Amino acid sequence: MLTRNEEDRVSVSLAEVHDHVHRMIVLDAESDDATRELAQKAGAEVVVRPWEGFVSARRYLLSLVTSPWVLMIDADEVIEPGLWLELESLGFPECSADGFQMRRRTVYEGKKLRRAFQPDWKMSLVRGGNAYFEDRFVHESLKVKGVVQRLRTEILHSSFRSADDHHQRLRTYARLAAQDLSDQGKRVSFANLWLRPAWRWFKELILQGGIADGLVGLKMASRSAYGVHLSYRYLREMNDSL
Repeated sequence: MLTRNEEDRVSVSLAEVHDHVHRMIVLDAESDDATRELAQKAGAEVVVRPWEGFVSARRYLLSLVTSPWVLMIDADEVIEPGLWLELESLGFPECSADGFQMRRRTVYEGKKLRRAFQPDWKMSLVRGGNAYFEDRFVHESLKVKGVVQRLRTEILHSSFRSADDHHQRLRTYARLAAQDLSDQGKRVSFANLWLRPAWRWFKELILQGGIADGLVGLKMASRSAYGVHLSYRYLREMNDSL
C-alpha cells in the first residue's frame, strides 16, 4: 500500500486484510500526519521513501515483497470480506490464474454508485514474479504476464473526501495526464479540447448508465469531462512553453 497523509482511512483498509495475509507493507511518502503510526498499529511494516512518482513508488513497493502472491490495494480502498471464501473456492493459491481482477465500486458523498465509472476492473492480486507496472505518469496499473481471472468480490473505492478534494485531484491527475500526452507527441486541437470532454460526459452519463446514480452520477460525469479538458489545456501550456 502507498500512503501520503491517509490517517483518516488507512486503518480501515488494512483491517480488512490483516487476518488473511502473511505480511503487510506500507510505503509512505513522508506523511506529516499520523498515517505511519496508525499503519504500524494495524500491524503493517512501514517504509518511508521520498515521493518520486506513482510508477517509481509502486515498482519499489513491489520489489519489497518476497512472497509468491501480492495483494496491492490503496488506502482509499476497502475489499469486501467475501474475497477470501471466493479465493478458497477457486483453489487459491494452487490455481491456474496468474492474476485476479476485482471490480471497484466508487463510494461518493456516502453513496455506493451503481453505474458511474463502470466498468472499472482493477488488477489487485498477482503472482509476484509475473507482475509489473508500465511507464505512465497517471492511471498506472498493475499488470501480470499470464492468465487473468475476474472475481465476483468487489472493492469499495472512496477516492474523494470532498468536492474540494475531488477538484484538487482532478488538477493533479490532469497535469500528469498532460505529461503522458506530451511524451506521446500529442498536440492540442479543438476536438481534443472540447469535443473529447463532451464525448466523455456523454459516454459516462448515458452509455455507461451514470444517470442511474442520479445527481451524483451527473456530478461524476461532469467532473470527469472537466478533467479531460484540463489535461489538454495543460498540454497546450506545456507546448506553448517549448
